[in-house]
Amino acid sequence: ERMTSAAGALGMARAALAIAASYADRRKAFGQKIRAFQGVSFKVADSIAALDAARGLVYLAARAIDLGDEPGRVRRLVSEAKKVATETAWQVINHALQVMGGIGYTNVYPVERLLRDARLIMIWTGTNEVMDLLIQHEYYQELLAPRPVGRDVEADAPEAERVEEKAYE
Repeated sequence: ERMTSAAGALGMARAALAIAASYADRRKAFGQKIRAFQGVSFKVADSIAALDAARGLVYLAARAIDLGDEPGRVRRLVSEAKKVATETAWQVINHALQVMGGIGYTNVYPVERLLRDARLIMIWTGTNEVMDLLIQHEYYQELLAPRPVGRDVEADAPEAERVEEKAYE
């Protein structure tokens, strides 16, 4: 369910961005398209970058599931994906609303609905604060887990200074 929430959030954000970018390309102010203004173009650029980053995390979590990675790692990645994707959707849809101005707040465009849905998806299937708890818990489980017996990098470090060691025989 959390992966579905993450993927759905990205879809909502992509839709809002496409609507706002198309609007910015059509709408004119002061004799030029509003996409020419930094206040608009930077919001679009920030949205694109944020969406790409969130999509990468969602794909990483999906890959971990597909490969059958260790359950704790999967739980952490899925929680990260849900948190980041839903927060990114909220940010991108807010940017879209800002780009569109007052018309974006009306039901002429679906952005206002996407904004309401984005808020819900941050709560649905576990709030993002619950995701924070899961993320840190699984991280500490990984960090503090007993390591398999093998080479200890810190113990091997003094051996690196040995002069008589030969690389070839």
